[in-house]
Amino acid sequence: MVGPFRRFATLMALVWLAASPLMAMGQEPAPKPAAPDPNARLAPGDYALPGEDPPKAFVPAHPRTVQEQKHVESLRYYAAARALEDGRQFQDAIKTLEKALECDPESTAVLKRLCRINFAIGRDDVAVTYGRRVIAADPGDVGTLSLLVSHFKDDAPTVEALLIEARENPKLDKSSVGSLFIEFELGTIYEASLRFDKAADSFAKVVEALDEKSNARLAPADLQRFLGNDEAQAYLRFGRVFLQAKKTDLAIKAFQRGLVYEPDEPLLLLFLSQTYQEAGRPEDALAIVERFLKRQPRGRESYDLLARILTSLKREGEIIPRLEKYAEADPKNVPLQYALAERYKAAGQDDKAQKIFNALLAEQRDTQDFADNFPKLVKEKKTEELLQLLIKATGRLKRFDAVKPQIDGLVADQAYTDEVLDTGLKMISSNPPAVDPQDGWVVLINIATEGKRPEKLSRLLRWSIDRSPNPLVYRELIYTLYDLNKYDEAEATLKELIGKFPDERNARNLILLAQIQSGAGKADDVSGTVRDALKLEPNDPEIVRVGVILLNRAGREAEAIETLRNVLKADATNPDLNALLGSLLMQGGKNDEAIALFKALIDRFPNNDEVVRIARSSLSTIYTNMGDFAKGEAELELLFAKNPDDPGVNNDLGYLYADQGKNLEKALSMIRKAVTEEPDNYAYLDSLGWVLFKLGKFKEAVTPLEKAQADPRADSTIPDHLGDVYFQLQLPEKAKEAWERALKLGSEAKPVDKRLSEIRKKIESLKQLVPTPKPKSGDNP
Repeated sequence: MVGPFRRFATLMALVWLAASPLMAMGQEPAPKPAAPDPNARLAPGDYALPGEDPPKAFVPAHPRTVQEQKHVESLRYYAAARALEDGRQFQDAIKTLEKALECDPESTAVLKRLCRINFAIGRDDVAVTYGRRVIAADPGDVGTLSLLVSHFKDDAPTVEALLIEARENPKLDKSSVGSLFIEFELGTIYEASLRFDKAADSFAKVVEALDEKSNARLAPADLQRFLGNDEAQAYLRFGRVFLQAKKTDLAIKAFQRGLVYEPDEPLLLLFLSQTYQEAGRPEDALAIVERFLKRQPRGRESYDLLARILTSLKREGEIIPRLEKYAEADPKNVPLQYALAERYKAAGQDDKAQKIFNALLAEQRDTQDFADNFPKLVKEKKTEELLQLLIKATGRLKRFDAVKPQIDGLVADQAYTDEVLDTGLKMISSNPPAVDPQDGWVVLINIATEGKRPEKLSRLLRWSIDRSPNPLVYRELIYTLYDLNKYDEAEATLKELIGKFPDERNARNLILLAQIQSGAGKADDVSGTVRDALKLEPNDPEIVRVGVILLNRAGREAEAIETLRNVLKADATNPDLNALLGSLLMQGGKNDEAIALFKALIDRFPNNDEVVRIARSSLSTIYTNMGDFAKGEAELELLFAKNPDDPGVNNDLGYLYADQGKNLEKALSMIRKAVTEEPDNYAYLDSLGWVLFKLGKFKEAVTPLEKAQADPRADSTIPDHLGDVYFQLQLPEKAKEAWERALKLGSEAKPVDKRLSEIRKKIESLKQLVPTPKPKSGDNP
């Protein structure tokens, strides 16, 4: 096999050489081809196999838009920032996220990370700004809401405003966990400020959501957020708020839910029994109170409740036998012994009653048990003794809620509450004090708070400060004095606080000082104080916002506008401050500038519904004030088309129609929708009265206008409208009174009401009327 193979190989070699250029007669070998350039780009055809057509260049069917490309760039920066964040390179992460935000200014993901990182490294003011932008875009974002609520935990009004703004944001999914979180936090704020009606409305939504089977969507962390580690106590809290708001059915529901978690919780049993009794369900009340009494409770409240229930069931004969049975089983239960003794006395069994009283007085003098039984001391006005007992009770238990029912009963008598507070202040101020000063102060503070006695509260707070200065007590005293309109004293106290505690000279306290000075009418002082506050916190949007409003209120309109413009140079995208600037320009009559600014806001934040609403509503007001009603209507009609259920838009557009005397029936329907949503809104009530007036329904117009005028925020427009109604009803004296009120309010307004000359003409016109004949009397046949 070797020979043939070699012959075949030799033959093939000769064939190859014959075909080679090297065999060409008289020619040099051809040069070698150049080596391929590694940097050279391949043509599309270079990828093809022999015989294939070169591929065509790829052209996407749907090319990315500029916006989509920016979004992709934003994602790239975001991913890089997260990597930097994981490496704890926070400053670089922030810079990278800011680049991402430049590419996609409305990205909530980027805004959330900026908010969290800035909070983490202590840049709270910047974090708050980003957090607010997150909530504007995604009002149900629990993480960001939690951060902001935690940051403003000592500033309840700011937290409340933030939560309400989020709740009213049309982007909020009402069935989301975020919506529940907002309601829960609002309920907590309302509860702390004793606004139980509002607290109950918010907590009711939380309880309802927790009850729904569909809420298996709530994660364990969400449930713990609303119920904590003690579900029974959480429902007890909800139920007590419902009771304060007189929402009996909701209270029963909450107490029942609590007992599911802890069937023998004594307070739940007691409150549920009381609530059943108040709801007219004595049989249910008796069943629950009997469960409670098996625990042999120390207080007498439950035994009194038993007696009330048996009385309502017409089973009075069972009261003493039952009390005897419980007293025999628990002979050291002093409140129970007192309850039994009083029952003996009421039944004419004086010997048995006196025997119990003598034994108690001999063995249990000045104990907590007497504090539980002090209704008799209240009735007999033994003030010092009842205070001693109450203060000792609080000191022993270290819990004020244990004696709160007695406090509630005490403050029902307003005159006696004052006497108790005056006596208590003397007792803790005496030398030596007649009672423990600290426990006594706690009790008296709570009595003054529950009894709504701010004057007494301020005296008690001052006593505490003089004894042991404390910034928290100082602030409470300042707020109390402010609420009492004691502006000079409030100002002096705040300056005293700053003098004793230099760290308290911060922007927030200076803004508070400016608010107090504004209330006192000290315009020059307001200006200086606001400037000092802005030097400390020049970039805090909330400090800037309140400071600018105070400057404007103090008559420093130009300074307010200039301050805002300077701040917006550094934070040009802040929609709230931009809207405020537009509002100030509008008030100052700088209509062209205001129009340009509001239009720019719409262009800059087209997806921020709240900003667009404010801007278009403001544009409508400007155009209307300029007499261009068509443009004013057009702006509101755009808003109405997008959200036909918005009460503010319904009111504004309806009023504009009514003011021109057009589309009156439609205007009436729109305004009624707004009033239904907010029945106490004085502006909506004024609109309702005005459209009824335009429809000739003068008598119907009186009620909403009178209610609107009673609101302390009512401006000159409302009494002017009311005067027109009274005039049509031929009540010239009332018309004059209303127009004179409009004249006064319009003169005091800033800027001054442009319709003052028109109102004066109305008042003058009344002099031309023939006096209405008086009804006949003995002297006037």
